[in-house]
Amino acid sequence: MQKPDLTGKTVLITGGEFAGEEGVCLGRAPNQKDLWAVSPNSSNQIVNLKFDEEFGMLLNPRQSPGRN
Repeated sequence: MQKPDLTGKTVLITGGEFAGEEGVCLGRAPNQKDLWAVSPNSSNQIVNLKFDEEFGMLLNPRQSPGRN
């Protein structure tokens, strides 16, 4: 199964210092296998997190399909 491109997606952080917060996925973390750069909405920090373990993509049912 192909992994989704999470770049630009709104995500929910589920692990670490920012657990429970929303953020934006900035893309794959450079030189970090299986990690993504995520910017929490409450901070100007960028954290490297693992998809499905430390964050997940939020789906907005009000948006049209394909925009999520």
